[in-house]
Amino acid sequence: MAVVQIEWDWLKWNCRQTWKKDVLPVLQSRGVSQEDLKRCVYVIRLDGLFAIEYPRGISPTVYIGEGNFEQRITQHKNWLMDLADLQGEHEFLIGYCFPRARNASKVYSEFEAMLIHEFRDIYGAAPLRNKQMEFQKSNHEFQPITEIRSAIMIGTGTRFHWSVKPMKSSSMYDVYKLTQEQVTSY
Repeated sequence: MAVVQIEWDWLKWNCRQTWKKDVLPVLQSRGVSQEDLKRCVYVIRLDGLFAIEYPRGISPTVYIGEGNFEQRITQHKNWLMDLADLQGEHEFLIGYCFPRARNASKVYSEFEAMLIHEFRDIYGAAPLRNKQMEFQKSNHEFQPITEIRSAIMIGTGTRFHWSVKPMKSSSMYDVYKLTQEQVTSY
């Protein structure tokens, strides 16, 4: 089994920023190429006083995604605007990485699937805006687990003051309930 090393980098982001003027120059200054961004895995987190209450714990993670970072982040702006109200003046925190393995051009998709399953194993549901559980078709082992989990868990030194979850009247409620593990009662 091939081992793929994961290393996150972080970007502060808000809905007023544009790709060309604000985001791309920061990424380029870090040595990230347009080609890298086409096969990217990213985690969008709240970065204010609020985190999301999931069935088995609290996390600031609201979405795990993969693919063309520029296109995807632009598409996410619509629903992120709803969460921006919760955030107030605070920005979102986006973790991104570029999983690569020899002769495995889709290893980034495998890592996204693994990360969504890892999140659900810990919290009892996929992140707030992930509508489906991806399936991992992989012969890769992703490491180190502490680095991987640092993107989805609260982490040391971070202090959230509130945990929230969508109510039935929220546009996010149905998606929130979609991937929750079903509890069987006897």
